[in-house]
Amino acid sequence: MRTSLLGLAAAAAVAAGVVGVGEKEGWQPSGTGSLAAETSKDSEIETQKSERLQQPSVLPVQLVEAGATAPANVVPNAPATQPSVATKPAHPVVDESALRYFATRGDTVRLQAEISRLRALYPGWEPPADPLAIADGGDPQLDAMWKLYSEGRYDDVTKAIADRQKNEPDWSPPTELVDSMRLATTRRLLVQASDAHQNDRVVDLASQAPQLLTCSEVDILWRVGEAFAKTNRPDRARDAYSYILQNCHNPQERLATIQKASLVLDIPHLDGLMKLEQTGTDGKPEFDAIRTDIARSLVSRGGTDPKAVVPQDYVTRLAEDARATGSAADSLLLGWYFYRRNQLDQAQDWFRRSFDKEPAAIAAQGLALTQVAVGDPQSAENTLYRFRDATDETKAAYLSAVANLLAQDPPKAIDNAVLARMATPVVEARNTAAAEQFGWYARALQQMQTAADWFGLILSWDASYEPAAYGLALSLDALGDRAGVARIQAVWGQRSERIAHLRDPKRATAQPTIPAPVAVAADTERPVQHIRPGGFVLTDAAPAATPVRVAAGNPPAERRVRPRGCTGGTDLSRTAPADALRRGWCLMDLKRPLEAAAAFDRAMTATVSATRQEAAYGKSLAYLRLNLTDKAAVAAVQEQQTPVRAKQLQVAILADRAVGAFRLGRFNETIVALDQRSRLTREPQDLMMLRASAYRMLGYESEARRLLQPLANVGNSDAIKALYDKPT
Repeated sequence: MRTSLLGLAAAAAVAAGVVGVGEKEGWQPSGTGSLAAETSKDSEIETQKSERLQQPSVLPVQLVEAGATAPANVVPNAPATQPSVATKPAHPVVDESALRYFATRGDTVRLQAEISRLRALYPGWEPPADPLAIADGGDPQLDAMWKLYSEGRYDDVTKAIADRQKNEPDWSPPTELVDSMRLATTRRLLVQASDAHQNDRVVDLASQAPQLLTCSEVDILWRVGEAFAKTNRPDRARDAYSYILQNCHNPQERLATIQKASLVLDIPHLDGLMKLEQTGTDGKPEFDAIRTDIARSLVSRGGTDPKAVVPQDYVTRLAEDARATGSAADSLLLGWYFYRRNQLDQAQDWFRRSFDKEPAAIAAQGLALTQVAVGDPQSAENTLYRFRDATDETKAAYLSAVANLLAQDPPKAIDNAVLARMATPVVEARNTAAAEQFGWYARALQQMQTAADWFGLILSWDASYEPAAYGLALSLDALGDRAGVARIQAVWGQRSERIAHLRDPKRATAQPTIPAPVAVAADTERPVQHIRPGGFVLTDAAPAATPVRVAAGNPPAERRVRPRGCTGGTDLSRTAPADALRRGWCLMDLKRPLEAAAAFDRAMTATVSATRQEAAYGKSLAYLRLNLTDKAAVAAVQEQQTPVRAKQLQVAILADRAVGAFRLGRFNETIVALDQRSRLTREPQDLMMLRASAYRMLGYESEARRLLQPLANVGNSDAIKALYDKPT
């Protein structure tokens, strides 16, 4: 018989139990849907049973049996399904009417699929040499049902059965038709669930129909493997793909299996599958035709994940192919791969190759980022200028290159035409970081009025940006505008020591200066006055959001603001929201999260959205430190966060929720929380230990040991001890 993937079915059944999947569905009337295409198999391959390797069960036999249980039959008056393999008679009576029907119509695909199904049900049964010689039962109505079945019209089959039973109460449909309908329904539901990315549902349905997990249903095996991979069960996914490579012989399907696995499996699991490669009829390794594609997939993954370990053979293979073909796309992949690993010379070489071949925005972005990283921002600005508005990423990279070019120490001479073309996108984007560097660059050239203009422009965008206020005060002081300096000191004197003591160099530099931990927009409840070029005072409207800074473009130490202290008490009801926000972060640094939460709560009353967003983020972190997970979750959604921050908070909240559930003995809730967290980021060793403990407390010892063994292999002492402990 065709070997079925019983181990995979068992794993699917256990996985479905862990995640709490609902009732299994049997064959029942449903809307007309497309049937997953059944794969044709050569009959000679079907008979080569002795060459097949039995896939070992990965779980105990009792769980395999549980996973292989088929759904209940809902056909009226239908006979029971065939008994289990262990209790089948040596010479069972097999209904071969379907074979004859498919043979008479020349439907070899359906014929081979039916042969595979009957072999799985009846060990020792062999198909007749001539299916056309099978005696015709002389039942036109049954033939019509098989015709409807072969056309995928399952609802019509159900109706035909019901109509005949109504007219002939003593008639029951053949077991073969009942089983075929059940499998067809399960197959259709599984394909629909897979297309809808309902991966747990796919696993559950596969556990109900192990007859589908054979070489005649390679598409189903692919879908089950993908479902396991996307629910963070790579070992189970590998089992599905390795079953195909160990038991199935269609060359195209074997190649497709490796290609599909390369998209969802991590590199170690994929490397294990590649070792199942066989020699083709031409004497060459069968995966040679796609080995470069595999290398391309792995290097691409390494270009987004700097921690991904790509075997050097694959990197070398893709590099050799890229040199031979001159592929701009492959050169770009290699550029990002080396850039993520800080191998800047190689990254720049590959980005240059890609850009020279096809001058696209993404290649220009990579090349420019590498040029900035190696200390050549002038080339980066020149490379990226014409692509600066192509995407948000190229715009950010261009503005970063501008800021880094202006921030070089000592300042480099920049052509006026270049300065002019850089200024326009900086002003259009209201980019504080690059505009600030324009101000300091003008000061370095002793162009104080130009510097004052730039710093004043920044304050019109963000009235709370202290470095711009400081730069403006210095520039006005150099211009001899004492009144202008005094006006700035009146506004900033209580918030910035260096501005307050600008005319007293000893006091202004007596305290060490450090970067402010957070930059926030001004609160419009307390209008802040700032100086525009020309020396007159304006009351600012609502400022823009806090700008993004660039690492290489930070101002020197003398331009940085020192945060005020927060050790003393204060009346938060009389504290401005912006000041309360700064106090909250200060208290977090002092490890006083309860007081910090109160300060952030006051900051939430601000009318400026950027201040409220920052306050909600801080409040959530404060509650996490206090182990108040539910309050942290509520605070996290009080204001919309950036995608990065939202993910950070969600990861932290789910981890705390898992730990809290474990402490309360709610082990199923622990696993659910960890599953949700693992979909967002990798699971660290301490949470893997927590998961293993939860599995053990639920009685899933094999699952627990599956997690503990890899940890023990890398020297985790807790895992080693747990492996030798008897489960409680």
